[in-house]
Amino acid sequence: MLKRVQTIALLFVLAAAGCVQEEPVTTPLVLLRSASEFTADGSVVAPGGSLRFGLSVSGGGGAITNLVVRRISDGVAVTEADKGMYISYGGLDTILTYTRGYGQVEQWVFSVMNSYRDTASVSLTVLKGAGSAWGEIDYHPSIRIGLQDNVNLPHFADLHSGMAWDDAGVSGYEAEVDMSAFWYITSGKSSPTLTCPAYSSALTYYPLFGTWSVRNQTMYDYYTSDNDLITPAQFDLADNDSLLVNAYRPGSVSGQSKYAYTGKVVPFRTADGKYGLIKVIYADETAEGGMEIAVKIQK
Repeated sequence: MLKRVQTIALLFVLAAAGCVQEEPVTTPLVLLRSASEFTADGSVVAPGGSLRFGLSVSGGGGAITNLVVRRISDGVAVTEADKGMYISYGGLDTILTYTRGYGQVEQWVFSVMNSYRDTASVSLTVLKGAGSAWGEIDYHPSIRIGLQDNVNLPHFADLHSGMAWDDAGVSGYEAEVDMSAFWYITSGKSSPTLTCPAYSSALTYYPLFGTWSVRNQTMYDYYTSDNDLITPAQFDLADNDSLLVNAYRPGSVSGQSKYAYTGKVVPFRTADGKYGLIKVIYADETAEGGMEIAVKIQK
């Protein structure tokens, strides 16, 4: 009888083991597009020159969940972007634009992860060209916007053109909006704050963002602003995009920038890859107040 029970127990264990499903083996894929419009491996580009990368990404059987872009300049690695996402079908085709720095050799590494945490990467090298290719900038000396409870000033700003719209007038221009601002108390401190349509907490102050089909993600370098690494005088002297690009520290960025007090200078990068600087001319510290900024941005 004992032998029979042991045999039945063994058969049960074997049957149960047969029901365990192994996770599928998945291999994501990331390819660099090679058309003439894109920067190729071994390209020689002067500092300030434009770099344009075309990526085609497949999840390899899983959803695409993460894309990381790293620049390794003369051996020093910086994460330029670390984007979470969830793309189940159809893969991802995207174009990324950056600006060539001062290093002799830049290696660019593009890495993807899928929902099974499998990864893949591709890289290329860009050599330093002679001279410089720093570009022209647009300058908007005065953009006035209202904080969240201001009923007299517009709330939604396009940092490229310097235009701003109120709640009623923004219809049809949602895809142009890069910035809004609000005021609140955080960690016991009064904080005029820069934000953007894609930042989740912005919905608390501007619920209208939740109805937009396009919500731009502007990234602000809060470290440089908090530590006053760029002064208003330096902002005023900038006549090409060299300072705009080099002031931006991609390792210390967020979709909002707190403590944007009068006199602060905040580096930023827009959703379409344009670098810029915001100088806060004045910032009220009430929800009904306003803010005036000057903006310099790459053409």
